[in-house]
Amino acid sequence: NYLAYNLTTLTPPALPSPMPSLSFTAQLYASGATGLSIPQKGNFMGWSIELSVANQLLGRNSSLLHVPFLNYINNLKARAGAGPTIRVGGNTQELTELFFEPFDTHYEIINKTTIVDTVSPVFNIWVDLVYMLSNITALTSANWYLGLPFGYPVNVTGIVAMAETFEQILGDNLLALQLGNEPDLFGVGFRERPDSYPINEYMAEFSNVTTALLADSNLSREKILLGPSTCCESAENWRITDVLDAGYMTTYSQSLSHLAVQRYPSSNCVGSAPQVTSVWPNYLRHDLNVVNAAVAANIPLLMFETNTASCAGFPGLSDSFGAALWAVDWTMQLAYQNFSGALYHFGGQNAAYNAFTPPPSNYSSSYQWTTGPIYYSMLMVTEALGATNTSQVIDLNLNNSPYTPGYAIYENGAPARVLLINYMDDLKTGSATYTANVHIGGADGFADTTPSSVQVRYLAAPSVSEKFNITWGGQSMGGGQFVSDGRLSGTVVTETVQCNANTGCPIIVPAPGAALVFMSTQAEDESWNSALTQTYTTSVITGNHVPVDPTVLATSNGRGGPNEAQFPLGLGTSKGNQDNAAAAARGFGLGAAVMLGAMAFGAAMVGRALTAV
Repeated sequence: NYLAYNLTTLTPPALPSPMPSLSFTAQLYASGATGLSIPQKGNFMGWSIELSVANQLLGRNSSLLHVPFLNYINNLKARAGAGPTIRVGGNTQELTELFFEPFDTHYEIINKTTIVDTVSPVFNIWVDLVYMLSNITALTSANWYLGLPFGYPVNVTGIVAMAETFEQILGDNLLALQLGNEPDLFGVGFRERPDSYPINEYMAEFSNVTTALLADSNLSREKILLGPSTCCESAENWRITDVLDAGYMTTYSQSLSHLAVQRYPSSNCVGSAPQVTSVWPNYLRHDLNVVNAAVAANIPLLMFETNTASCAGFPGLSDSFGAALWAVDWTMQLAYQNFSGALYHFGGQNAAYNAFTPPPSNYSSSYQWTTGPIYYSMLMVTEALGATNTSQVIDLNLNNSPYTPGYAIYENGAPARVLLINYMDDLKTGSATYTANVHIGGADGFADTTPSSVQVRYLAAPSVSEKFNITWGGQSMGGGQFVSDGRLSGTVVTETVQCNANTGCPIIVPAPGAALVFMSTQAEDESWNSALTQTYTTSVITGNHVPVDPTVLATSNGRGGPNEAQFPLGLGTSKGNQDNAAAAARGFGLGAAVMLGAMAFGAAMVGRALTAV
C-alpha cells in the first residue's frame, strides 16, 4: 500500500488543439547573447531527504552504508565533476534531539517517539548520523545542508551545541544550516506556535539564535545559516516579499550564507488534494510563473525543497515520465531565473515522487531498489549544465507554445548545449514529433557559425504515463521495480546530426521526449567524465565501528549518558527541555567535549573506518 510502490498508471491527455507548429527554428548567437542567467554549477539539481527517512536511504549507521545510494550519487558526480548537494531535514527536524550514544544494540541512527495528536512524531538522532554523512562524502564528494530544531520553545543553547557538532564533524562539506522549516506554517500543527504567528515574532526568535551563534567562538564561520524557507504563503502577510520587507536580509546579513524558499506546484495534503486527473495536464506544459524573490541579493538563492506535489505527490503522476519532463523544465527554468540550486524531496516509502526508493525492509535481502523517473531528469540536467561551473542558461521561448519549451546553455559566452522538450504524447504515432532547427548566428546581421554536425542524447519513454521503461542516452536503471543497484545499464547512445548553414541542425524530438544537443565535442566532453564513475557491486559497505570516548557521552544533547542524573531536565532541544548537555558539561570542567574525533580526512573516513565487502 506504500505510494512508492504504487502501480497506478494514468491515461495520457489528448493532444492539444490547435496543435503547435512541428517545425521551427531555435536561434542562438555565437557571442553577445543577452538575458543569460548567472553562472551555474553542474550539481545544481540535488536532493532533500526528510530526516525521518534518512536511514532508509543512507544506511543503518556510519559503518553500514547503502551501496545503491552511493552509486546513484556517483553517476551524477561523473557528470557534474562534483558530488551532489544533499539536504537532510524537513518538518521532522523541528523537535529533534541529538544523542551521543546509540539507541540500541543495532546502532540505529534514528529513534522515533510518537506524540499523540500530532502530524509528525519526534525523531531523535544519534551523532553517528553525522559521521555517516562524512563517510558518504569521503566516497562521493557529497556536500550537505542540515536542519536545526526550531520547535517551541526555542532552545538556543541546544541549537548552538548542535551547530558546533555538525560543523566540527563535516567541516567545509557542511554548506549551511537551516533554521526554521516553513515558518509560514508555524501556527499549524505540531510546531506549536500561536495562531497567526507573525513575522516579527519569527524574527525575534531567529535573532535570539543568530546572536548566540555569532558569539560562539567554537564555530569557525559566521555565515552558516539559511532561510527563511517559506513554502506556502498560507497567510497574506507571509509571502517571501513580506519577510524580506521586514528586514530579513539586512538584519541577518552577517549570519546568512543562502536565501531559501520551498515550493510545490500542487498539494496532495488531506483536505486540499485535487483529483489527479484534473491536474495531470498542468505538468505537461511549460510554466513561466516562477518565484524570483531576492535575485538582487548578493547571496545564493535556493529552491530548498520542491517536487511535483506536497504531501508525498500523486501516484501515477509524480512517478511518471511526464513528471521527469516537468522536472527537467522546472529545474532549467529555476537555473534561468538565477536560483543557485534546486533540491528534490524524498518522502520515504510512502511518497510517490522519490528519485529512487529502497525495497521494504522485509524484502531488502532479495529485492533491489526502484528508480523513479525524476532520477533520469537529474542525469539529463546535470549533463546539460556540465562540469565547468560557467554554464549560463537562457529560456529560448520556442515556438510560442507551452508544449515545446527549450533552453540554451552558454559557456564563456558561447553556445555549448541546447535542451529541447516535447510534452505531447502522440501514442507512438509520430504525429506530434517536432523538428527544431538549431542555428548559431545567421540572423540580425551575424555571421552563421552553425557547426557541420552536432551530437544528441535523448531522454525517452513510450508514454508520459510510463513509470519504468525510461532511458537516458540509451541507458536505464534496470527498467522495472525492485531491479536497480544504482548503476546504469546498457550502452550510451549518442546520435550524430548533420547540419546545414542554411537550414541549421535539424533536431527531431519525439512525443513525448527531450533532447540534449552538444554543439561541440568539447561541450560533450565537459558534460560527462566516465572515468569518474566509481560504483560499487556489494549490497553494503561495512567496517570497524570506532568507540566513542566515554567523556563524550557525558555531553549527550538528549536523555542518556553517564551524567544524566546531574541534569534532570534531560538536556534536549525539544519542548520542555531547557538545558543543554554540551554547555552544562563545559560548566563541569569537561572542556570541548563535543569533539568526536580527528577532524582530518583520511582515505575514506572521518572518525570511522570503512572497508568494502
